Amino acid sequence: MRNTVLPWESVPGQKYNARNTLQRKKWTKTGGWLLVAILLLGGVVTQWKVAFVFAVLYALALIMEKYVTVTERGLEIFYQMQFTTNYDRWDWQDIYAVTHEPDPHDSALTVLYFTKGDRTKHNSFDNGDAKAILKLAKKRNPEIRIYDGKETRNKAEAIRNRGKTRK
Repeated sequence: MRNTVLPWESVPGQKYNARNTLQRKKWTKTGGWLLVAILLLGGVVTQWKVAFVFAVLYALALIMEKYVTVTERGLEIFYQMQFTTNYDRWDWQDIYAVTHEPDPHDSALTVLYFTKGDRTKHNSFDNGDAKAILKLAKKRNPEIRIYDGKETRNKAEAIRNRGKTRK
């Protein structure tokens, strides 16, 4: 990361950073850069110049960094791109629900789904941080709905299976 000041550094109170669970394999990174090279070559050599634009956009996506933190203000997301930055904040009053469930790939993590209107963002947090985030959510927005994702999924599965006949 370049010497970037994150927007939530001056916010008082506890900050809970999401864990980056997107670890690309070496062949995926190599394949991505190979695709960029093919698109660049295709954009230069062929009549389809739009391939050049796609190559540049894909290269920028490969080098982009994403930071997610939960603060007293809400869910804060910061994208550091090569030429620009993007900052998005969901205030606690705008968040309708938070759903939690254990991370299926790592028992030390909990996945939290934040729902605002018809949009949902999910991120993984340490188990202790996730519990503190749920308490903070209820404190900052008493009307927020907290769901247990595993329990909700089991209920939905039971409802789906209720109508099926057994042979």
